[in-house]
Amino acid sequence: MNELPTCDSTVGVVGASARAAAMSLARAGYSAWAVDLFTDRDLKRIAPCVRCSFADFPEALPQLAERFPPGPMFYTGGLENYPDVVRELARRRPLWGNGPEVLAQVRDPFELAVVVKTPVACASGSPVPTPGEWLVKSLRSSGGLGVRWARPGEIVPTGCYLQEFISGTPMSAVFHGKHLLGVTEQLIGTTWLHSRPFHYAGTIAPIALPLEVTSELSLLGEQLVEAFGLTGLFGVDFILKDGEPWVLEVNPRYPASAEVLEHAGGFAAFNPLASRERKRPEFSTVAKGIYFAPRELRFPEAGPWDADLTGPFDPWRLPGFADIPEPGEPIEASSPVLTFFAEGTTVAECRKLLQTQAGQLDELFLAILTRKPAPIDEGVRS
Repeated sequence: MNELPTCDSTVGVVGASARAAAMSLARAGYSAWAVDLFTDRDLKRIAPCVRCSFADFPEALPQLAERFPPGPMFYTGGLENYPDVVRELARRRPLWGNGPEVLAQVRDPFELAVVVKTPVACASGSPVPTPGEWLVKSLRSSGGLGVRWARPGEIVPTGCYLQEFISGTPMSAVFHGKHLLGVTEQLIGTTWLHSRPFHYAGTIAPIALPLEVTSELSLLGEQLVEAFGLTGLFGVDFILKDGEPWVLEVNPRYPASAEVLEHAGGFAAFNPLASRERKRPEFSTVAKGIYFAPRELRFPEAGPWDADLTGPFDPWRLPGFADIPEPGEPIEASSPVLTFFAEGTTVAECRKLLQTQAGQLDELFLAILTRKPAPIDEGVRS
């Protein structure tokens, strides 16, 4: 990561979704501009932004970013699989974070396996082994997209690889360089959020682990930084099985779970060593869930999320809702609708609160889903 500008500087955020990262910047004292796929209403409150169409993503991002004044930028989810786009962004602006060469290496599951403990992987063209359970994963997977169960006897398709399925608890570790900021539990393929199998659907944090596991994760971060030259914020998705972390992949950019750790711990991920006044109880646990559309719909004119769109903006206030679409926004079935948050004292309490809120959203959207929907055409949120 290049030297950080002063906190009165403006930093660009480019990627599939920019809202969480822009708010993390605000907690560290920066302002932001953004280019993403949604330009949600709560993002518009805090940052000038431009929407990239799904058809043009991600190739159009460098040109769209040119609409903003010169200055540094960084990328969020979705771009870790497109080093050429990152290269073009870095050619035009100072880049925070990891460049294209680092991306290409650390996102390669076979290079990653040389450095850290990962499940067994097989390249495209390989037959699915007879023993064990296996997943077919796209080499450009993000957020669980393109992940499915392997079929017995099939040949791994081009552009994919095979990874042995490890049963356990899905988690993510968030790092700032070699410094472990915290560990989160991931909601993956959560049925009461209507997410598809293997899709990322939310985060609960912080997770307290035995000292030996935390030490192993800290060492893992050091190994990754030394082996690949990782810098800035990045996340490591892993499965915790019998006290052992099995690394699934590295996300060498701002991770989606960072904001939950920030709210729970009262620190700014972009400046984690800075002293911050706590906004939550000392033993607070914070969670966020992503509500996916049970079927195609248009976002309603009003709802409980309206309270998060009024009043002075405070980046340290835990919102009730985030990633809030415009009224009438068309949303396809199984696509993300919005994000919502919960706070409790334990992981189990937060999970229960999220599930209760998801049920309330089901009831709220039921009236919409039972109406005859207007045809969904252009500008679909997916």
